[in-house]
Amino acid sequence: MRLFVTNLDGVKAGTMLSLYAWLWGVEVTIKELKGGLHLGQMQVTRDADRVARSVALSVCAYLLFVRLYGREEASGQPWSLFRLKQRFHADLMREQGDRTERQWQRKLKQYADAA
Repeated sequence: MRLFVTNLDGVKAGTMLSLYAWLWGVEVTIKELKGGLHLGQMQVTRDADRVARSVALSVCAYLLFVRLYGREEASGQPWSLFRLKQRFHADLMREQGDRTERQWQRKLKQYADAA
């Protein structure tokens, strides 16, 4: 059983639950921004422009992750920023490994051609 307390007069239970569900989505998004993208932990001064840019940077990174991987994750299963971030890191490491392998293959070919 859950108990919801509000200071809104005359609000029906269904309306209250809808508002709570919307607010919960906002809270989860903020939690993901803070935990997944370290919003609020950046080294910025109290200059309003710098603070605004640091928030905008985190939101842009969030939107980039959703744009890159969100369609695949939207197949009906719940997803989170943390899962998208893990996929990004895995793809990045795979790309780096492939790049390193190609560089070594080129070097080995050069040595074989020189011999």
